[in-house]
Amino acid sequence: MTSKKEKLAEFHKNSIIEAAKNLFAERGVAYTKMDDIAIAAGYSKSTLYAYFKSKDEIFNHIILEHITILKTAIETALKDNPGFPEGYYAICNALSEFYNKYPTYFESIIGEIKIPKDESEAILISIYQVGEEINHIIEDYIKHSRLDVPALQATFTLWSAISGVIIMAHKKEMYINKAMSISKERFMQDGFAMLMKGIL
Repeated sequence: MTSKKEKLAEFHKNSIIEAAKNLFAERGVAYTKMDDIAIAAGYSKSTLYAYFKSKDEIFNHIILEHITILKTAIETALKDNPGFPEGYYAICNALSEFYNKYPTYFESIIGEIKIPKDESEAILISIYQVGEEINHIIEDYIKHSRLDVPALQATFTLWSAISGVIIMAHKKEMYINKAMSISKERFMQDGFAMLMKGIL
């Protein structure tokens, strides 16, 4: 049973995390300081350090929340579309929708997930575990689709290729519109189709 003290601590931690989320979205992670988070959350800086060792630790708690959201989105996408290529396109669209909702955290999740050194890095252990769970979900999907490719290698290739198309579409939207006369949405769907042909 959760004690009153534990509930209060959880409330304070959540308040700090929510304040950090807003600042990260507004200013960017690099331009947000612990002082800024303290002011936005309505706490002293010493109170922040009572709950979090650093800005990185706050950021990692947010990453854990969002990588868990992404895992649920991919699970749902494949549950509703178990076959190939339907499931493949469902994964592509789940990643695209995730980027649209959470662009601040997309590249951090798609990029390097630090391997925790020991048990003291509990938050990193949790992030790593959820990342591995996502890999296994996609790996199992590839195996069950009976594609003639190494499943884990294909999983990593898909991660990098699909996310690359999504990031390029958003960052080069004006160029895509001007040079190709298509929308970023069309660019992504065409890119996903090209990648699928490569898999086949």
